[in-house]
Amino acid sequence: MLPRMKSEMSAFDLVAIVAEMQPLTGGYLDKLFHWDGKNVLLRVNVPGVGRREIVVLELRWIYVSGERPEVPETPSPFAVHARKILSNARISAIRQHEFDRILIVELGKEPGYQLVFELFGEGNLLIVSEGKIVNCLFSKTWKHRDVRPGAPYTFPPTRFNPNTQGADDFLNAVKASNADVVRTLATSVNLGGQYGEELCIRTGIDKARKAKDLTDAEIEMLRTELTKILGQVRERPEPTVFVRDANPIDMAPIDLVQYKTEEKERYESVSGAIASYVERASKLKQRAENPEVQRLARQVEQQTAVIEDLRKESSECTKQAEALYASYVDAAGFLNSFKKALAGKGWAEAKEISKSFPNVIEIDPKGSSVRALVGGVEALLDYSKGLEENANILYGKAKEARAKVVNAEAALADTTKKLEELKAKEVLAAAAREEQARPTKPFWFESYRWFITSGGRLVLAGKDARTNDQLVKKHLTPTDRYAHADVHGAPSVVIKEGANASEEEFREACQFALSLSKAWNAGAREGSAYWVLPDQVSKTPNPGEFVPRGAFIIRGKRNYEHHLPLELAIGEIEHQGARKIMCGPRTAFRSSKRLIVIAPGEVKRGRFSSTLAKALKVPEEEISKIMPPGDVQIVEEIGLSLGL
Repeated sequence: MLPRMKSEMSAFDLVAIVAEMQPLTGGYLDKLFHWDGKNVLLRVNVPGVGRREIVVLELRWIYVSGERPEVPETPSPFAVHARKILSNARISAIRQHEFDRILIVELGKEPGYQLVFELFGEGNLLIVSEGKIVNCLFSKTWKHRDVRPGAPYTFPPTRFNPNTQGADDFLNAVKASNADVVRTLATSVNLGGQYGEELCIRTGIDKARKAKDLTDAEIEMLRTELTKILGQVRERPEPTVFVRDANPIDMAPIDLVQYKTEEKERYESVSGAIASYVERASKLKQRAENPEVQRLARQVEQQTAVIEDLRKESSECTKQAEALYASYVDAAGFLNSFKKALAGKGWAEAKEISKSFPNVIEIDPKGSSVRALVGGVEALLDYSKGLEENANILYGKAKEARAKVVNAEAALADTTKKLEELKAKEVLAAAAREEQARPTKPFWFESYRWFITSGGRLVLAGKDARTNDQLVKKHLTPTDRYAHADVHGAPSVVIKEGANASEEEFREACQFALSLSKAWNAGAREGSAYWVLPDQVSKTPNPGEFVPRGAFIIRGKRNYEHHLPLELAIGEIEHQGARKIMCGPRTAFRSSKRLIVIAPGEVKRGRFSSTLAKALKVPEEEISKIMPPGDVQIVEEIGLSLGL
C-alpha cells in the first residue's frame, strides 16, 4: 500500500529554501521555461559562481539545482512573454511574503518586476509590475481578490506571522481559540498540522487539551520552542528525508522528533533533500497508480451505489404499499374521488383541480400518476387504478428491485474479488521489487561518474561534453587535481582535495579516466593517463586553434601514469553510513566483500548490468549508469557468482 506522503512544501520549508537561495541575489535571469501546465524553471547566471537553476514543480515544490531538468524545446506562450520582458533582469531580492507559501523574486529591470510564486491551493505564477498583474499562469476570481492580467495584485488575507508577531500576539491567538492545542497551532498560529504536532511533542503539552485552558507559562513554552525551530530552519538547517519501509514519507529542513522511529537520510542542502524526495515520491506514486486497479475500484464504488439505490427503492415501494393498506378507507376514497374529478379534463384544468386536494404534491396527467401523502407517507400512485392494483404495482416494484439487488451483489462480489486479487498481486510484486531492487541512498555527486579512492577522496568524471564543462567549471577548485586519459574521447576527471592525494590515489584516478574513455570499446588492455594542477586547465585556445565543447587545453608539465590496466570493479561500499554501489579501480574496494572485476570483453553490457543488479538487489539503472561504456568480461568474482 502506498504510504501517506507529503505532497507540498510547508511555510517552514519555504523559510529554509529562501535562506538557501540568497546567494542567487545579484544574479541575472537568463531564461524562463514553462511546461506541463505547472512546471517552471528559471535559469540564473550568478557572477563568480556560474549558472544555477530555480526549479518549480507542480507549483508545489521549489528548489535550486546545478543542472537543468528536461524542458521543452518550444517555449509556451507564457514563457515567450516572460523572456521578452524579463531577459537579463537582475535579481535584487528573494523573499517570502509574511509566513505564507508565497515566494517573491524581485527583478531590477525597469520599471521593476516581481515574479510571485503562489505555492498554495492549485498554485500560480504571476508577473507583477508596479502593483499590477502583467501576466499569470492561471486567472481566477475569489471573493477577496481578482487574479488576471491587468488587475491590481493583492496578497491573500493576512494570517498570523510567527516571524514578526510578538509574545502578546501569540498569547492572544492561543487564548482566543475554542479548538484544541494542535488545531490552534495549526490554524490560529498558522503553523500547519505537522509543526503544531511537533511543538506539542517537544514541550510535552497534550495536543488534545483546549487551547484556552493553557496557562500563560505553557503558552510561552510553545512560543519559545517555536522560536528555536524557526532559528534552526533559517540558520542551522539539517535537511532530512524521512523513510518508512524504504519509501520516502516526508522531508523537512530540520530533524523532527515526531519521526524518531523512522529512518533518516541527511542532505547537504534543502534543495538536495527536496529534489530527492520529489523524484522518489513521484516514482512511487506512478508505480502505485495501476490503471486497472483504479478502474476496478471505480466499478466497485458504482456497483455499491447502485445496490444502495435499489435497496432504497425496494424499501420505499414496500413502505408506500403498506401505507395504502394501513389507511385503506381514506386512500381508496382519495383515489376514487381524484379519478372522477380529473375524468376528461385537460392538463391545465387537471392541474388546477388537483390543488383542491390538500394531500396532492404533484400530478402527471399524461401518465395518470399522482404523488400524494397517504397515511403520512409520500407515494407515487396511478390514479386510473384502484387501491389494490396500486398496492400490487408497488409490491411488484419492490420485488423487482430486490431481485436486481441479488444480481448486483453477485456482480459486486465478482468485481471485489478481481480487485482484491489484483491488489494482492501488486503487493507481492512490490514485495518482490523491495526484495530484489531497493534503490540505495542518492547523493549529489551521482550527476557525474564517481568513485571514492582508497584514501577516501571523491573522484568525479564527466558523462558527456556538457557535464565535462560543468564539472570543471563548478567543481575544480585550487585544492583539487585534474586527470585525463592520454587518448581522444575521454572524460574530464576531478580529484577532490587532490592536493593531498597519495601516488596510489593519483594512479586510481588515472585508471578511472582511461577505463571510461573510448579505449574500452576499442578493446585495449592498458594505456596511459596524466594528472595536472587546476591552473593548467584552460578553455582558452592557442592562436588558430579551436576548443570544442567538453574539451580543455592543458598547459605545462603533465604527470603521467603508464601501463594502466583497463579494468574496473563494481561492488558494495558504505558511504556516510549508507550502502552504495560503486564502480572504480579494484584498489579502491579495500573493505568490500562483494564485487565483480571487469575488463573489455564480449558479454553484452545490458545482460551484465541486469544480472549484477539482481545479485546486488538494486534497480538495474544503478548498475548501468556507473558502468564503463562497452561490453565486458568478468575477470574476478568476490562474494558474488553471476554465472555469465
